[in-house]
Amino acid sequence: MTTQIAICIGLWVLMLVIMAMDKFDYGAVAIGIGLLLVVTGCVDAKTALSKFSDTNAIIIPTMMIVASAFSKTRAVGSIAGMLSKVSGGNFNRAIRTFMLINFVLGMFVPGAIGRIAIVYPLAVALCAEHNVSPSKIMFPLAVCMLADQTGIPIGGGAVTYNQYNGYLQAAGYTFGDAFKMTDPFLAKGPVVIIMMIYFLFFSMKFAPDTPPKPITGLDMKKRAAVQMDPKKEIAVYIIFATVCVGLVTSTQTGIPQWVFTLGGAVAVLMVGALPMKEVTGAIPFSITYLYIGALIMGAALQASGAGQWIGGIIAGALGSRPSTVLLYAAFWILTMVFTQFMNNAATANLFIPIAILTCETIGCSALGVILCIQMASLVAYFTPMATAVIPIIMGAGGYDNKSLIKQGLVPAVLNTIVGVAWVSIMFPAW
Repeated sequence: MTTQIAICIGLWVLMLVIMAMDKFDYGAVAIGIGLLLVVTGCVDAKTALSKFSDTNAIIIPTMMIVASAFSKTRAVGSIAGMLSKVSGGNFNRAIRTFMLINFVLGMFVPGAIGRIAIVYPLAVALCAEHNVSPSKIMFPLAVCMLADQTGIPIGGGAVTYNQYNGYLQAAGYTFGDAFKMTDPFLAKGPVVIIMMIYFLFFSMKFAPDTPPKPITGLDMKKRAAVQMDPKKEIAVYIIFATVCVGLVTSTQTGIPQWVFTLGGAVAVLMVGALPMKEVTGAIPFSITYLYIGALIMGAALQASGAGQWIGGIIAGALGSRPSTVLLYAAFWILTMVFTQFMNNAATANLFIPIAILTCETIGCSALGVILCIQMASLVAYFTPMATAVIPIIMGAGGYDNKSLIKQGLVPAVLNTIVGVAWVSIMFPAW
């Protein structure tokens, strides 16, 4: 272990301890630790500064501005009322409808950040109509989006297998097998169905009835009393619809999602849909800084070699011929732990080369372990640093770290057991 690795791991643990104390603002803690990582040389200043312009660091605050403007329109309450009526006045049934819509949308739209931004004001309005706290549904609604990446071979999913084969080629893989187009779907499909059943029928039982911390998101009851100027309201409808379409079609058009959300925020200001005080109030500064700090920590874990060092220890401990289940479970759990503190893609990119080299050394197939790493990187909901969606729902649902762990434990265990078992059967290492 080098000095840099020791310092990086020490600061990582320090950040976890301070956040677990739950006495300080998460955003301040994350940025503070990020500064220490720069000062100690665990990550260079240029890399740390670049995280402030990360795509999601732009999408989170700008989409919240657009959502805040949309929440003031009459359409939000009308849609929530219509959904409630269609669901027979049953709140749980209405939320499940939301989940199913987002499940289908997830087959074609990569990432959950755009989808949670779209349904966020509608879900809050539905809670207000039924006098239910958003803390009851925000975690289940958002986290089911992390479990619906089926790998269906349509659109971007049709080239996923090529990405996986690229990992193999880059690592000089010599075992002789390769991914087929349908393999990602074959591995993920059944697991996703089981997870979806859990979120539809069981997840809300573990959600708190009242928020552990003050909710910092939209307050629909206060906004219901405010009537927006009709011309401005029409403008907001156009802006919100354009942003939503842009988020959904970003892959096809090639236009980054942040362009639409930032453009939407600027348009909201231009038409005067929100006064400046409400615009600044809609920006979740703490949440945004928390996400940026997590990105800096993730970069430090990679740059210092801490991630590779830990991964190397795990790989070395597996022995010369581990069972398929042991091999897959080891890398699944390792990925799942690290993805709570790093970007999903960064975590996968960190451990896939280590996994391939491990498989090359012991002489087994690397296909299954790559699939496990990719799937485990989506089990990212125990900490506010896990993925950009979690900080958003923490503010919207008033969650603290304990409530995240309580709600996330069952789906994580279920996902791990089913995922490792299914991939071991369909893609054995030996």
